[in-house]
Amino acid sequence: MSVPQHAADPDRAFSTYAEFYLESAYSAFPQDHRAGGSFGVSIVNVDQGPIDFIDSAVPEIVFCRGNNALKEVLIDCGDGLTINEKSPTGFTVYPANTAIRTRVNHRHSIMALTLPVTSLTEEMQSAGITPDGSNFGHWIGRVRAAPISTSRLMDRMWQVLQDPLQANHLLLDGLTLQLLAELSGAGNLAPLGGARPEDERIARVIDYIEAHYGESLTIADLAAISCLSSGHFSRTFKATVGEPVWNYVTRRRCERAKELLRMANVSIAEVAYRCGFANQGHLTRCFKEAFGVTPAFARRSDRLL
Repeated sequence: MSVPQHAADPDRAFSTYAEFYLESAYSAFPQDHRAGGSFGVSIVNVDQGPIDFIDSAVPEIVFCRGNNALKEVLIDCGDGLTINEKSPTGFTVYPANTAIRTRVNHRHSIMALTLPVTSLTEEMQSAGITPDGSNFGHWIGRVRAAPISTSRLMDRMWQVLQDPLQANHLLLDGLTLQLLAELSGAGNLAPLGGARPEDERIARVIDYIEAHYGESLTIADLAAISCLSSGHFSRTFKATVGEPVWNYVTRRRCERAKELLRMANVSIAEVAYRCGFANQGHLTRCFKEAFGVTPAFARRSDRLL
């Protein structure tokens, strides 16, 4: 077996996987980084040559997806677990706070999504998944049991983060929660029972959305207002209101935009800004999905307003 080299100074501590990738031997490879949302999601796309590195420990869990060309891989997480296989799914999970050896003998590309261990929800911990990686086998099993849905979620999150200044962080938070539900085995959990339309917690959130729809909103912030965990809040909101919270916010923003379009002295770009959309194009896409016409067409056709 060949002798690996440390990708970075073994005495140096890295706060994130992205920082490690940008300031280690991996920096020689072409790579694209995106990050955002309330949970500290970070994703890197990278094209790599053959490697045999020991990666530095970081306080994040890493979900790594290889492309179809990724064949034989050796992974050693330092706890006696060594995998030498042709992965049928292309997914590997790296536990947090663990130095890991990775050997790939050919050119390949990967997408790596990372989450700080602090992002683990109460639901995941109650399901027996611990942030120190002691239940590492469960992580691997869950990812490989649902490779298509996990892959689609990663691709969608990458797309949402295409422009960090315009990213829909509320949607990203929702996608992150879906990913966490997949990995915790909680994807089929029913909404919380006993929620009433007059539930004061959800009413308080709705009041906040109505007052702040023009601002940046995140599920974590709205959950804090409801005094619920993010996962419980999302399920309770849907059970109470009948639609996911990010759908509700987008719909209310579109309805408010429709009202503002009646004001001839307000440009469509200004309408988008006031209603919390990233830009006029974002407003146009959402408005057309909601009403079947563009804001410009609606303004010209007063009967639609």
